[in-house]
Amino acid sequence: MRRSHALGLVGAACWDAWRLLASRIEDATGLLLLGAVAIGLWAAGRATRNAPIRVGRLAALLCLYAAATLTGPALLQIAAAMLAVVIVAVPEATRSLPRVPLLAAALLALPILPTMDFLLAYPLRRASAMLTVSLLQMNGLSVRLQGVALDWHGRLIQFDAPCSGVRMLWAALLLASIVSIAGRFSTARYALLLGTALAAAVTGNGVRAASLFYLETGLLTPGLPWAHEAIGIVAFAFIAAAVVGGSRWKARAW
Repeated sequence: MRRSHALGLVGAACWDAWRLLASRIEDATGLLLLGAVAIGLWAAGRATRNAPIRVGRLAALLCLYAAATLTGPALLQIAAAMLAVVIVAVPEATRSLPRVPLLAAALLALPILPTMDFLLAYPLRRASAMLTVSLLQMNGLSVRLQGVALDWHGRLIQFDAPCSGVRMLWAALLLASIVSIAGRFSTARYALLLGTALAAAVTGNGVRAASLFYLETGLLTPGLPWAHEAIGIVAFAFIAAAVVGGSRWKARAW
């Protein structure tokens, strides 16, 4: 079967997933990301529309989608549909558009932040709090860790959910996927860049939290109402630079 016909079949078979996806898009960012993914898939599908695809593989993808529809939550159903579209659109032999980073970017473009918050918020809060305590102790401050809170002279400063760094991690993983697509990275190089993105996100959030500690405790009072936002922007700039720099270093090493 030609891939153009298979794509049409997958699109029609997964119509309920597209309906669910449309109902979960809450802002322009998600719409733009999905639009970019759609353009990339359209370009890949146009370049390989006459390439054949095994009927058995197509049937397996549709069975996987059916299983997700019957047994899984809506997000799993949407992810299974996106997986089927990417695998059908991008054959293994396509070097101009690596499939694994594209699939990851497509999944990250889905409305997965609430799920990431639920699954990763506490582990990331704990890791960032441990790093923050270490940084502050290195600076001579008597700070201890209690759970996900900083204990400073009997005062507990909580690491709440927005400070977990989940959104920083999501953005770092998405940036790593985009860089890998643009650089035509192999799966191994892409996996290494994902590790770099994870380490940079946790480190950057820890540095951000350590910087905010001085504002929260009154040790530093710059009198700037936008200080929190400025620190967050600087921290994300550090993360982005680490991801891009890591991709260049690995490009030379590999």
